[in-house]
Order: sequence, then structure tokens, then C-alpha cells
Amino acid sequence: MAQKDALKRWLAIARELLECPTATLMEELPLRHILEFADQRPALRVRRDRSGNLYVGYPASAFKSPEPLVLVAHLDHPGFWIEEAKSCTARLRFRGGVMLDHAAVGTRVRFFRRGWSKATGRGRILRAKGENGRLRYATATVDSGTAEPGGFAMWDLPAFSLRNGKIVTRCCDDLLGAAAALCVLDELARTRPKGVAVWALFTRAEEVGFYGALMAVKDRKIPKNARVISLECSKALPHAPQDGGVIVRVGDSASLFDATFSEALRQTGLRIQKHDPAFRFQRRLMDGGACEGTVFCSAGFRASGLALPLGNYHNQAVSGIRKKIGPERVAIGDYIGEVRLLIELAKLGRGIEKLESVTRKMLAERSRAAAKEIRRMPLLEE
Repeated sequence: MAQKDALKRWLAIARELLECPTATLMEELPLRHILEFADQRPALRVRRDRSGNLYVGYPASAFKSPEPLVLVAHLDHPGFWIEEAKSCTARLRFRGGVMLDHAAVGTRVRFFRRGWSKATGRGRILRAKGENGRLRYATATVDSGTAEPGGFAMWDLPAFSLRNGKIVTRCCDDLLGAAAALCVLDELARTRPKGVAVWALFTRAEEVGFYGALMAVKDRKIPKNARVISLECSKALPHAPQDGGVIVRVGDSASLFDATFSEALRQTGLRIQKHDPAFRFQRRLMDGGACEGTVFCSAGFRASGLALPLGNYHNQAVSGIRKKIGPERVAIGDYIGEVRLLIELAKLGRGIEKLESVTRKMLAERSRAAAKEIRRMPLLEE
């Protein structure tokens, strides 16, 4: 019963966040939701930085810790800025990575005003233009309601539904990673473990070049001894399938992550499997793109990542041979597995160091054995 209650709670947390419309540099609604989430849990504390990134910490003293566990997820998703609107058409600029040939004429969009959760209108793509094969600009009809300059548009897709064992939504990447971080904070606020210091860092404008993460590094609010985990949704691949479990991401297309911390994540998965053999996770190099883990690795942090295998990456779907726009999908089991792994890791506190030392301990033991055996069996003299 407790496990069913947790599953229900974690899916509810995902639904509430995924229902928040968002676009790059227009992340007001998910940010507001997270502030309300934290305000309802007295054990959590909140900070903002000059760039609008949001930090939520457990416990109240977490921001004084010299080596917190920091869970990083971004709150934007590829979408349109509304640059100009007339009575029946709107001129749009696309921010994020989507290939032009997916944005077919007639693809439906919803228009939003910044800070408002309800759409102001709906329309369809009339024309689309790109650069180097990527969608950059579009003209859309305004079929109902209004499109307001200064607002944004998202694809006209369901905000949240559960179908065939999948979470189906317009925006898994990366609100579902952010939801996993909220689930961890919720569990910590409920159980109040001691000796734990966990931050969740919710960043802005990842889709156009890690802007929020780069500014967070520049602001130097994260202690150098922190352990940082990038929580992402990464395109499902033949060697990294959906329903195969959350992915311990050892690197991306730009860098390899911290080896000892990545091993601690793998060891955490193995710990869970000892008590629950049905628990699944994968360890993979997800090199289809770069993520915020590279930002923190390059800045000298012990950083690694977890990834949820994503279907219809950035809403890019294929039906037969036809490319189109469709909802993103993540297996429910993969999402729940990510939450479980993160909670197990968070509650270890300083015990993470022991998991990081597993490889070093193994090599030390083999080094001693090697010295003994090699001395005992020298090569024959020629």
C-alpha cells in the first residue's frame, strides 16, 4: 500500500508541473509552481539567483553545507516566441532544437501569455523557415482567441496523460526531470532524515545553450565540493530503450562525467536491486546531445547524470515515413525508477563517499595481489 501511495504521489507531482506551460526564457509558470510547492513544505528553503534560477534546499540549513548533493533540471522546452500578431496571423520565432521538416503546414499550436496558464488562443502553421535544417521562424493563423506579442506558443498537444504505461505530454524534456527532483524534496520533507543536505537547482534557458546553468556557475553559489547530477530526458536509442530503466549517464556528446560519482550512482542502483530484484536501471553513454552535466564538469565539479529514455524527442515524431509533431513519452517505470534511485542516494548523505570508493578499493586490493603474485612469479631469465 505504501508503494502504491508513493507512486500515486509521484505521478501527481509530475502532472502538476507538466501542466505548466513553458518556453525558453519564459519559465514563469513552472517557477511559480515550484515556489508554491516549497512554501507548502516548511522543511524546505528557497533561494533565487540574479539570472532567475531557483534553488530549493533540504533541510533549512542545506545552503550552509560545504558539499551538498545538487539535483539540476531545466524548466524550459523548445517553443515559439510571439514576435508580432495581427487579427488573424502571428509571426513566430522558434527557440530550441527541432528539425524544420517536422513542422508541417497545418500543425496546430496554442498561444500563451507569460505568467498565464490558460491558452489565449489557437492556430495552425501556415509557413515555416529554417537555418541549417532547423526550425527558426513560422507564420501561424490565429483561429480562435488571440496571440499576444511578448507571449509564446507551444504545440497543441496534451499537457498530461497516462497511456499504455507511458507518461504522454507536450513537455517531458525537462519538466519531468524537474518533477523527479520535486519528488525527492517531498520525500525528504516527509521523512526528515538527518545528516542530509540536498539542493535542487531549477535552471532557465537550457535549450538555447545552457544559459541558466552557465550563469549558476558564474554566480558561484554552489560549493566546489558539491556533487551535481544533471536530470535529463534523453532520446531513447536502440542500446538505451524505454522500459529498460532510468539511465546512469556516464557522459554526453561533449564530455565524460566524473567516474567515481557515476559509479556511486550505479552502486545505488545495485543497492536497490538487492532488496528489489525487479528494479531496473541502465548505464550508458548518451551521446546524442550535450546536457548540463558538461557545464558542471567543465567548471570542476564532481558531476554526473541520470536520463529518462525519451520517445518523440523534442516532439519530433515519425508516422511511417512522414515526419510530424507529436507528444513526448516516457515510460512510467523509468520515471519511478529515477525517483527511487535519487531518494536512495539522497538519504545516504556522506555515505555516498563509500560508494564512490568502490572502484578505488577494488583497484587497491588488486594492486596488493599483483605485487605479491608478480614478485612470486618473476619472468624466467633468457
